[in-house]
Amino acid sequence: MPASRTPSAISLTVLSMSLAAIWSPAHAQSGDSGASPEASAKADKGIETVVVTAQKRSQSLKEVPVAITVVNAAQLERAGVKDIGDLAKTAASLEFGDQSAGGPGGSASIRGIGTAVFTQSAESSVGVVVDGVPQGATASGLMLDLARVEVLRGPQGTLFGKNASAGVLNMATQEPIIGDRSGNVQFEFKGKHGDAVRATGNVPLNDISALRISGIAERNKGVYHNDLTGKDSVTDNGGARLRYLLKPSRDLSINLIGEASNQHNQNAVFFAPSVAYATNTAGDHHPAAEFASCGVTVSKTNNEVCSDGPEQQHTKVRGVSGQVDWTMPSGDSLTSITAYRTRKQGPDYVNIGMSNTYDKIYNFNPHQDARQFSQELRIASPLKQPLEYVAGLFYADATNFKDSTTTVLPATFLPSPPVPRSIATDAIQHANLTTKALFGQATWHLTDATALIGGLRYTRDSVKADQSQSSVVAFQGFTLPTTVKSASGTADQSNVSGKAGIQHTLSKEANLYATFSRGYKGPQIDTDTPIGAAQTAGAYQGNIVKPELPTSLELGTKLSFLQRRLDVDLAAFHTKIKDFQEQNCTLTPIGALSCIPLNVPNVTSKGVEADIRARPVPQLQLGMSLAVILDTAYPAGFIFDNNNVGGHRLMYSPRNKATLNADYSWDLPGDYELKLGGDLIYKSTVRYCNSLDPECSFGGHSVASLRLALRSPDDKWGLELYGRNLGDKRVPNAIIYPLPGKGAGSGFAYSLGENSFRRIGLMADYRF
Repeated sequence: MPASRTPSAISLTVLSMSLAAIWSPAHAQSGDSGASPEASAKADKGIETVVVTAQKRSQSLKEVPVAITVVNAAQLERAGVKDIGDLAKTAASLEFGDQSAGGPGGSASIRGIGTAVFTQSAESSVGVVVDGVPQGATASGLMLDLARVEVLRGPQGTLFGKNASAGVLNMATQEPIIGDRSGNVQFEFKGKHGDAVRATGNVPLNDISALRISGIAERNKGVYHNDLTGKDSVTDNGGARLRYLLKPSRDLSINLIGEASNQHNQNAVFFAPSVAYATNTAGDHHPAAEFASCGVTVSKTNNEVCSDGPEQQHTKVRGVSGQVDWTMPSGDSLTSITAYRTRKQGPDYVNIGMSNTYDKIYNFNPHQDARQFSQELRIASPLKQPLEYVAGLFYADATNFKDSTTTVLPATFLPSPPVPRSIATDAIQHANLTTKALFGQATWHLTDATALIGGLRYTRDSVKADQSQSSVVAFQGFTLPTTVKSASGTADQSNVSGKAGIQHTLSKEANLYATFSRGYKGPQIDTDTPIGAAQTAGAYQGNIVKPELPTSLELGTKLSFLQRRLDVDLAAFHTKIKDFQEQNCTLTPIGALSCIPLNVPNVTSKGVEADIRARPVPQLQLGMSLAVILDTAYPAGFIFDNNNVGGHRLMYSPRNKATLNADYSWDLPGDYELKLGGDLIYKSTVRYCNSLDPECSFGGHSVASLRLALRSPDDKWGLELYGRNLGDKRVPNAIIYPLPGKGAGSGFAYSLGENSFRRIGLMADYRF
């Protein structure tokens, strides 16, 4: 859309587009599949009930006073959601930054608020929870055998046991079904771009227990092409999950879950140059000519790179959890969730020098590990009581470790000395994060129509971090003595946050709610700044990055029309964050990237959201997710990277975004079914790096996809032909400046992913 359009014009355009858009509504959980024939007939005429666990118990989406976007398993498959970052295609208020640095889930933002900080002691503003377990720094990124994803917007600390100051991605995997023996296998063919196989199986063990096994093996190729070696990038993903359900009585159930995933990237470089100027500011590099000498034609659609490094990354994630649910004689339910997770990354080899000329920069990370133990214990009252409540205890202990070596090779044609022949810096970083919390939320029904909501959370965080940095500078014929600098620090923080609100049911088809929430995200320890500022070797005190404190007001309504053929969920919000946690990334004098965490005194996010689901006829389903975020700007006079960024929007924060989906089905002769569907995502301009240069932003754009599916009469098999990103829009995941190894004023580079390219593929599945 043209940038000159007003927000009202944009909103009206998006709303008019929604009249032609079609969105398959989220389905109920598998546990609701045994509905009566009468209920099924009713569902055929209207929208099926969506069941969520946003308040730690199963409830209808229409009853929950929280702004939520729900995406079920079928929608995830149709939208081509393969990793956690793909969820941005399904919810208008959700965005992701570059996951290669922040880790899966760590780069998420909701309503324009997120955390793109690389510090080992940093935590995300958006909590990622899978089957009740907060993932922290151990998220795998793979989307395997999910039942649904709930995108909860706004502070959620009174019910979720980990930092969730901007919102929560609450995911539920498919649970085993006792007494059912079934399975499915799906093959996906992407031509020269890769292939995948996914499989699940449900095995009944006896009358009270069952197993569910799921697995995936996937290969993606061709995101980058290395002109120096002639090789395409290759990413191999593999994962498996085993779930065991034991239900000895209707009042007791035990869920045990084990999962593992591996990812291996080859020839997958850091960024591809998108803008390369003739010379850099200092005049000692000619970026455009240097890339051309390797065969790279720099442009904003370029995916070619030039690297003589190994270019490999390895990641392994493992996790186990056990959940016990017991309904006591009083009717209250007691839940215990115990989990242990690890994420091991490395050895990683990344060449960010970006050409085969000089000032090369090599990164080698032998280890980047995270582990987390968590325990949650909570009690919940029965529903439909005058006073409903959830209260709990939460404990988590996490340890993060990173060992990285950066080697810079300056130009060999310059005299040595004064110019070094190599500068090698090894940094070893540790962080330990311990969280203890009491939390609870209650709903008091004053009348059948009106209820008051209140919640409190007490959190005690303990953060410890240290870093040791050893630097060796070598000249021709001699090496300077090793310089060792270190920094460490601790932070202990207590916080009381909470929630208050009111909910009023106007009728069976309409309810209103208003909530006021205070959130919290724990402190960080900055060890980079004191080490970078130190002129001599020695031990220094780390800096404390203060906790992030959001205060949010939300007004919402959930409406149904035309005998549940149309659902409309609306929300207006205003959130002010005190001491927003951000980072400033610049290049050091030797050309390495240095990212310093800091606090922005205050940031405001405000706007309106809409989630619409409709089913005018049984064959047709339509809807829209819309977000208009009016602020998310730095405060006046705030200096960032030597620029006054006051009034400019935060990164990864589009002003307007809409996701539209469509599906229409036909009954064919012989009881075959044909479905035609499509997706359209519109996003206004997004800033992807900290400079105010226009090249740091990607303009407003739309991405469209289509799919055509055929199902057999007995639903045993199906075929689907799809085309994603049909316009081949080269949308980046992140933008970096200047070009590493090329100096200030050299240009910009794009981080790309599979969604940055047009993809045509075929899927075939068989159910048994």
